[in-house]
Amino acid sequence: MIKANVLNVRWLLIVGVCLFLTGCATGSGGQHAKASALPFLNSYSMALQDYNAGKVMEARARILAMDVGRDDYKQAQALLKNKIDPARIRLLRHYKIKGKKAEKDHKWSKALVFYREAAEFSAKPDIFLAYIRNMDLKMRQERMDALLKQRRMEDNAWIHWLRSYEPSRGVLPSDAAFSRMREMIGSDIEDRAVRAYREARRYLNKDMAGVAYVEIESYLRLMPESEKGQRLMEDVRKAMPKGLLVRAMNRNTPTKQTPTKEVRGGMSAKEYSARKSDVLKLMKQGKWLQAKDAALLYRRHEGKGADKLLKSVNSGLEKAASSLFAQGSAAFRREHIDVAVKMWSQAVEMQPANSEYVDALRRARQLQERLHLLRSDLK
Repeated sequence: MIKANVLNVRWLLIVGVCLFLTGCATGSGGQHAKASALPFLNSYSMALQDYNAGKVMEARARILAMDVGRDDYKQAQALLKNKIDPARIRLLRHYKIKGKKAEKDHKWSKALVFYREAAEFSAKPDIFLAYIRNMDLKMRQERMDALLKQRRMEDNAWIHWLRSYEPSRGVLPSDAAFSRMREMIGSDIEDRAVRAYREARRYLNKDMAGVAYVEIESYLRLMPESEKGQRLMEDVRKAMPKGLLVRAMNRNTPTKQTPTKEVRGGMSAKEYSARKSDVLKLMKQGKWLQAKDAALLYRRHEGKGADKLLKSVNSGLEKAASSLFAQGSAAFRREHIDVAVKMWSQAVEMQPANSEYVDALRRARQLQERLHLLRSDLK
């Protein structure tokens, strides 16, 4: 019976520690609640450990949740007053200044991130919600403006092409060649409209009303008599965030010239000799990104065995990125943050769509910046 009770106590202790570690992994948002739920982990030494690791708000939450009767309570309060709160205020000001600068430069997405960081260190984070909402709206507006401009230009080109297949003066009005080509363009326009309608519904369901508007406007431009299009347009307009505006069409906007795409290394597609031996050489040297560019170019030139070669390159690229990520993870566990950032940056460059790599790098860079600020002599 005693043995069973001991096992139960041990089990509860393990569960408690796991819950605490889970709270640490999820960020500082729920730290105060976690700290309150596990008072035996709220101590001066644990708060100091968090502070030294750059976890300022976690350290603050521990001290605020401490029992007044603890022997180390006064020591913890001194840590809060002399180090933790000054560090919190420094970080708050740092991210607020960066947010203001990014906002001034019209870099809305960066400003939004910095204001979120500032909110994390603020004792009253609601103050920053207005900043965050404003940056989000500006970011949505810029995205919508750019997509509308592009889509309107494309749609007008399709409509112009359709009208271009009217028989010329010296040809019969019922000329079969002109009629068939006009029908083909018309069919392409119908397919384009169907996709636009489908995408409009998709974006509306994802709470992206601005992009949904781009799609449904395109659909109605191509299918102006559609009743279902008009109904969907009404739904999209109702879902549009307050302050998000539909810009008027500028018919005189010049089109941009697309520059010649370059592969890594500075050689243009025309200048580059697409040979299998080049790809194999780059693979042997471990230059996987350059090897992928070369393999894609080799396939574009219809090189023999190009698909198989590209598959090998992608496999090698994935393994190299995985190795770099593992090295970064080992460095992070040893608290070598700069090394971890370097390794993870290379892994993300190789596999930018890997959310695990991207998220790890983002967190590491965030911690790197905070530790730098805490350890610097800047005020």
